[in-house]
Amino acid sequence: MTDRDTTHQDDKFATDFRFHDDGLMNDLGQILVERGTLTREQLHDADTRRMLSGVTLDKLLQREQLVPETELTTLLSELSGIPFHPIAEFDIQQDAIAMIPARLALRYHCMPIFYKDDLLLIAVSHVPDHAMVDSLRLLLSCSLGWVLCAEDSITKSIKHFYGLGVNAVDTLIQTRESSADDVQIEETDLSSVETADPGVLQFVNQIIAEAISMDATDIHMEPYEKSIRLRYRIDGVLQEIPIPKGIQRLQRALASCVKIMAQLNIAERRKPHDGRIKVRLKNEEFDLRVSVLPTRFGETVNMRILNRKSMFIDLEEMGLTQDQWRMFQYLSSIPHGILLITGPTGSGKTTTLYALLSRLNTKEVKIITAEDPVEYQMEGINQIQVNPQIGLTFADVLRSILRHDPDIILVGEIRDSETADMAVRASLTGHLVCSTLHTNDAPSSIMRLVDMGIEPYLVSSCLEGIIAQRLVRRLCRTCRVQTQPDDIVTEEAAQLWPDAAPAATYYTAHGCPNCNFTGYRGRVALFEIMIMNDKIRAMIVRQKSSSDIRQAALDMGLVTLRKSGFRQIIDGNTTVEEVMRVARKFQFNELSTL
Repeated sequence: MTDRDTTHQDDKFATDFRFHDDGLMNDLGQILVERGTLTREQLHDADTRRMLSGVTLDKLLQREQLVPETELTTLLSELSGIPFHPIAEFDIQQDAIAMIPARLALRYHCMPIFYKDDLLLIAVSHVPDHAMVDSLRLLLSCSLGWVLCAEDSITKSIKHFYGLGVNAVDTLIQTRESSADDVQIEETDLSSVETADPGVLQFVNQIIAEAISMDATDIHMEPYEKSIRLRYRIDGVLQEIPIPKGIQRLQRALASCVKIMAQLNIAERRKPHDGRIKVRLKNEEFDLRVSVLPTRFGETVNMRILNRKSMFIDLEEMGLTQDQWRMFQYLSSIPHGILLITGPTGSGKTTTLYALLSRLNTKEVKIITAEDPVEYQMEGINQIQVNPQIGLTFADVLRSILRHDPDIILVGEIRDSETADMAVRASLTGHLVCSTLHTNDAPSSIMRLVDMGIEPYLVSSCLEGIIAQRLVRRLCRTCRVQTQPDDIVTEEAAQLWPDAAPAATYYTAHGCPNCNFTGYRGRVALFEIMIMNDKIRAMIVRQKSSSDIRQAALDMGLVTLRKSGFRQIIDGNTTVEEVMRVARKFQFNELSTL
């Protein structure tokens, strides 16, 4: 291999390149000075710190953010002859991953991409040196190709494909295998011995930290006969997180470690446990609600992640159309009555309620909430934690709240007839009551209140508006790919949105390190907003069915969940598959009415 000549194949990788050495670093520094990115004084100071710290110049410049990462990587690509490409452009193959052990991938911070025609393509964030190339050549009996990628992308790829905490787990497993004591210790005592190992705690901390960094809401650790499955709920969907092979040997230690962190009894493995863990990460505090259940092959652990300083989403950022935004403004201005938000668990009802309350929270207004649990802490609002175990139910709290002269009352959920009756009474005495219900759509909420024992004339007089809500995953802007959907999809889009559909560009999910290779990052809400009017109130009093009320609302221009979802598809925010996942119902009826 020559030191200067370069050979590019399809401009995707280099098999011949200039090594990372002092000559390359000297050229790098000179070019940065010539371009004005660094002054000679800055370069001299950086070179001095490099010699003292032992790191290379390019890594020091990147670590101290003296040169933007993109500019630095592009320049290294020009000097070395290794092309620079986003790692999302490649389809990473499992066969290639198996060729390089995890310890070497971590040591050299490299990611194997694919193996083809006796050539292994490897992604690196820095130009390889002689030692790295020689080490890999001793291991592999094939040619090596190279491509430069962003450091963060390679880090995420290693975690995703090799498994979370692979280095620490390998060490723990080797320690267990080399220790004869582990075989002799009784099963009941094994947990206390294993949890004393700092490596187990380190691995559990990695699981929690990674979940928080990926914006997960839940962590699931599930034991099976010959394996453990780790899953995060991200954007409402469970995603399996790769973990190193052999981790099942540490299953009892992991469960015991979590129980110790949550101050639970590790000796009791036959009963369910519930506890809490407080975590601080990057100056933010998180509460983890821990639930442990005994299963056939061990204890399964669930940790719900709650950010104690959650930022409230502004209503303007929730994907509302202009008409829906005007409806929200109207509903936030009504002085009294009941406002309901409906949807299944995890559909964002509480978040929407607090986004609405944040607009109403002023010095002139007193707001009191009754919740189970209090998930968001909001300044200026009196929040009450419901506790049915001591008799403090939603209905009991509502009775006491009315004596404190509130203007707005938030009830976490209307679960029974007693709570529904108290909410109606509060609304009829001049209060605005906001709450949630578990119903499929807006019109069916009316029948749900009637089924709870509320007289139809009371529902008609106190109910002001119903918002049905769902969440769909938002396409990753980094890797989304244009696609041509089926004719039935374009026909329905043209029926629902005739003005916008003809010029729409449709996308599908691809996957990249930025979105954990799912193709989605974040979520956007779909809304079905029904505001009460005289016609609908009269139908409620006459006890018309929810389907009749729905049809009347459609005739008056109700934007359904499905129609709202197709708007997000047309705007390029999500995919057809996501909308079908949460808004299948009423598909055939709507095509003939909208």
